[in-house]
Amino acid sequence: MGSMSDIKAIGFTIVASALLIILGLVYFMINLWIVKVGSGLLGFAPTSDWAILAAALLTVGGVVGSTIKK
Repeated sequence: MGSMSDIKAIGFTIVASALLIILGLVYFMINLWIVKVGSGLLGFAPTSDWAILAAALLTVGGVVGSTIKK
C-alpha cells in the first residue's frame, strides 16, 4: 500500500506543477498586455524586449510576493 500512495503523491506533484506553470504563463501574458496598453496610453512605444522584461519583472514580483506570507 505504501507504493500506491507514493505513486499518487508523484502524480499530484506533476499535476500541481503543470497547473502552476500554466497559471504563471497566463499571469505573464496579462502583465504583458497591461504593460503594452499602459505604455500606449502614456504615448510611449517600447520595443518588444523592454515590454517583455517589464512584464517578466512584474510577474516575478507577483509570484514571489504571493508566496511570502507572514
